[in-house]
Amino acid sequence: MKYKIILIFMFIAVILSGNSIFSFDGMPLEYYGNDVYGIGMGETGSADLFRINPNFHNPSIATTTNNVLFSTATSLGYMWYRDSYDNEFRDDGMYLPYFTMAIPISNNRFVFSFNSVASGNIENVKECEFLNSYGDTLQYSQINRLSTSLYKADISYAYKSPFVNFGAAMNYYLGHRIRYWNLDFEDADYTDAKYEIEKIYKNPGFTIGLSKKIGKVSLGAAYSTHVKLTGDVTYKYGHTPYADTLSLDDEFLFEVPAQISGGITWKFLEKYKTSFDAYYQMWSETEDHDKNTIKLGLGLAYDPLSGYGSWYEKIPLRIGGYYRELPFEVNNEKIIEQAFTFGTSIPLKSPNKKIEFAVTYTTRGDVDKHGLSDKSLMFSIGITGFDIFNKRYKRIKDREIPKADRQVID
Repeated sequence: MKYKIILIFMFIAVILSGNSIFSFDGMPLEYYGNDVYGIGMGETGSADLFRINPNFHNPSIATTTNNVLFSTATSLGYMWYRDSYDNEFRDDGMYLPYFTMAIPISNNRFVFSFNSVASGNIENVKECEFLNSYGDTLQYSQINRLSTSLYKADISYAYKSPFVNFGAAMNYYLGHRIRYWNLDFEDADYTDAKYEIEKIYKNPGFTIGLSKKIGKVSLGAAYSTHVKLTGDVTYKYGHTPYADTLSLDDEFLFEVPAQISGGITWKFLEKYKTSFDAYYQMWSETEDHDKNTIKLGLGLAYDPLSGYGSWYEKIPLRIGGYYRELPFEVNNEKIIEQAFTFGTSIPLKSPNKKIEFAVTYTTRGDVDKHGLSDKSLMFSIGITGFDIFNKRYKRIKDREIPKADRQVID
């Protein structure tokens, strides 16, 4: 049953991904490895060694785990789209950002993780009309649909050292881009037109990371390699002239840029933490982009001491925000993404097991500059610390119940 749960989570991760009005221009949604705790803290925590941290974007952070760790989450919410003509539309979205397992053996940590890297999905339907040569008005629908996703499976190793923690990961990227277009006439005398272009791509990469705790401060840094993804392109046509499905093998389809990231976490006054994370993606080394991008995140956490204070003093709270540059432009203008986040936790009876909650409000783009913009309100729920391999320890033993002596009453 436990293994079925794992397969279900991985299957959900493949079929779910995020939506944005900028999806026709690229993959605007990007996930940087944060767990729900870090999401509520401004999407930070890549250097947080003061807790059990399943943010394995930096593989050396796996050294925070001392027991078999299972962690996953789901995010769902609403997106609002707007264009320069004041047209507005609300969409719903849901995706699984990550699934991780860590196994500690002495000072060694072995990790498997599967998570979303980037995505962008959108569908629009436009009702149109035109006059034909006979002066008749023809009605038709134009449907545009796009589904793009990039995922990453990691097998990582981390070593816990008193000098500096070290981690390395073999990354395997896999993704798809499906572009569908359909022209649907109301008049049956006219032939509908449609096509679909499907791209499937994959290739391996590599990540190394370091982390170190110095008193009340922890530091971390990681580097991921530049990867060119290759795969298949399939064309499907549903109109005349008709062409059979065509597949082109080993064609260069997408590039993952080299990335340098770093973070710092400071713990103060026993119950408070602040984290700052920075990511620098070297898109200028790729063929389709000429500008590098950054993401900066800042967060504050209140982690109360267990068993102390009134009920309201025992509630963990986190707030934060981030600034991010998207790797593509619209109307030759840079697209900026900004977010405000909030989070809390519900500790469970067993040590180190908890349910995390986070809320993220995000704005992306500017109608005046790009002609488009979107905003979203996402709710994330995560579980951390559940050992899915061990059964609950049986604290009682089987024993015989003594029988009562037989009494004879005269």
